[in-house]
Amino acid sequence: MTRPSSTRRGRRSSDRSAERAADRSADRSADRSADRSADRMPARPAAAERARRIREERAAQRGRLLPQQRRVEEKRARRTARRSARKSTKAARKAARPVDRRFRVRRRVALTLLVLVLLAALGVGSWLLLARSGLADVETVEVTGTLTVSRDAVLGAAAVETGGPLVEVDTKAVAGRVARLPGVGSVQVSRGWPHTVEIAVVERTAVALARTPQGVTLVDATGVAYQKAPEVPPALPMLGFGAVGPDDPSTRAALAVLEALPPDLRGQVTTIDVDNAATEPTVRLGLGERQVLFGSTERADRKIAVLVPLLTQEGSVYDVSSPELPTVTR
Repeated sequence: MTRPSSTRRGRRSSDRSAERAADRSADRSADRSADRSADRMPARPAAAERARRIREERAAQRGRLLPQQRRVEEKRARRTARRSARKSTKAARKAARPVDRRFRVRRRVALTLLVLVLLAALGVGSWLLLARSGLADVETVEVTGTLTVSRDAVLGAAAVETGGPLVEVDTKAVAGRVARLPGVGSVQVSRGWPHTVEIAVVERTAVALARTPQGVTLVDATGVAYQKAPEVPPALPMLGFGAVGPDDPSTRAALAVLEALPPDLRGQVTTIDVDNAATEPTVRLGLGERQVLFGSTERADRKIAVLVPLLTQEGSVYDVSSPELPTVTR
């Protein structure tokens, strides 16, 4: 009978210990939750403070951006106002223009006629002033560029009267008359305001001699036999054919070869003859006692390049008509 009671007592003691352990664990959990709640309580004000600061910073940024936005909006408003003002101005101009296009055409024609009349009046007035007032009359005639041609011959051919209006001098006619003089190659006539007629002469230059019915005649680079040579003719090559002229094939061939020669070799040439003038002119050069068979004018530079060193050899006839196969005859 005593054993069951001891068993109940043990059970009661174990139940009490379990209740105590449960109370302790409940107290501990309550303490922990209290501690946690105590720890969490200050966290809420910190988060609120951060949010408040963020709101203040954003507000400050908006406050800084507002003036810029205002300036941009003001610029846009000014641009819009200017555009609208331009549009209104254009519209006003269009409205102010005359509707009748014929009026504009007539106005332009009238202005054009007025300008033409003014220009014509100005031209007539200027001409009258220069021609009839005596302020720009011919007083002197200047001649330049003459060496072998006589100045008096140029003045006589020009036939410019002094005392007349300078504006009425026909410069082309004066130049044509002076150009007909034998030794004149070209001439230019101009007005030297207010009182001078200027005549610039370029004389012909003799490059060869030719025998003509008038005697030994000077020939220029164009083939014109323009003037009788003096009694002692200059040291120039004598053309050995008769019909000398700018259009003569023999004359053109002879003068082309003569012009292509270097100056020192050109000075040694005493005579120039041309054969086969009717078909293909072939040129022969006389260098004193020596003779050069030059051939046609084709490849003249190549022939001269071969001839110059070839003349250093002794010989009487130098054939460079075929520059690839030159020959020297002693």
